[in-house]
Amino acid sequence: MKNTRTLQLVVVTCSIILFVLLFIANKKPVKKAEDIAEKETATQVVDTKVYVDALVSAMPDKDKKEFENLDKKATDTLGINAVVNFFNTRKMPVASCFYYQKKAEKVNTAKIWCDAGNRYFYSVGFVKDKNQAQSLYQSAMFCYNKSLAIQPNYSQAKIQLASCYVEGSADPMKGIGMLKEVEQADSTNIQVQMVLGAFAVKSGQFDKAEARYQKVLKIKPDYLEAYLFLADVYEKKGEKPKTIETLEKYVALTPDKEIRVQIKKYIVQLKSN
Repeated sequence: MKNTRTLQLVVVTCSIILFVLLFIANKKPVKKAEDIAEKETATQVVDTKVYVDALVSAMPDKDKKEFENLDKKATDTLGINAVVNFFNTRKMPVASCFYYQKKAEKVNTAKIWCDAGNRYFYSVGFVKDKNQAQSLYQSAMFCYNKSLAIQPNYSQAKIQLASCYVEGSADPMKGIGMLKEVEQADSTNIQVQMVLGAFAVKSGQFDKAEARYQKVLKIKPDYLEAYLFLADVYEKKGEKPKTIETLEKYVALTPDKEIRVQIKKYIVQLKSN
């Protein structure tokens, strides 16, 4: 592993649910953020369905027949879950997301719409094509907007929607403004501190990022992810002793034996260089 960013990815990969490892997309590029709203529901669904239909048509006949049988039964959440699992096992993420959205339409709660958005959002890290990533952000924004329409004060959906504006739209400052609003209402919100810390790192504001991660650990000393991101900040700042110290704290807290081994190896590399 070349740096602590690699360690972050190892841990995040181990902790994110399985579908995240599968998801990529291939739709139209994202529109301007201000144009992405619930009024675009029909367009968003049609775009996804066109892609799903193309995937299905390219399946082997055996798989296609199995899908058709499952699709006929997908009239309730159990039936939809079966289709979602079908596409997950075949590494067809867009189709899986499309059917999970159908589940969200059936259940129609703020949480499940947020979950649907998360499925799109967290898959972006596994996509190489820029247009594919933007289309995933667009789908995520659609779902988060649905969630917030039901529960306007749902902080997780608001934070994730803001993250989409920052990372996947033409209006990043709108996202930053949304995050600041959440922070103003609840300065101890760990999720918003982590997101703002990540954006600070991306913009090279390492001192601000350090302060964010330190605040998270003050609020919740056993929040493991914060140690890895803080170590990454220290490494970027060239502060090797602090990098090592932070990673050692992580090792002392994590219950994952495999990750402990990997991080200990990296600590040895840092000490030897």
